[in-house]
Amino acid sequence: MSTSTAPADIATAKRSVAGDPRPTFFPDPGQDALWDLVMALTNELGATRARLDALERVLTARQALAPDEIDAWVPDAAAATARALDHQRYIRRVYNTLVGEHV
Repeated sequence: MSTSTAPADIATAKRSVAGDPRPTFFPDPGQDALWDLVMALTNELGATRARLDALERVLTARQALAPDEIDAWVPDAAAATARALDHQRYIRRVYNTLVGEHV
């Protein structure tokens, strides 16, 4: 009589170590990947909006920033270049979720 508690098959063994497989929402894996992208963008944008709101409120309360100053700001050449490079890295990182690569 065996008292082993080993899983009966490899799939069961993987689930017991790694947890259940990721849920799927659509029959096409590409649609699930696109959904992941939308969720990643939504989370990223939500966090950014909350932090930006907090920063603007703190700076305005300290009178270090006029309420309309950010809307009127125009970047100089160095800032525009830095922003463009940051934007490219961000887009690459977000869209790599579609192909399963992580940069």
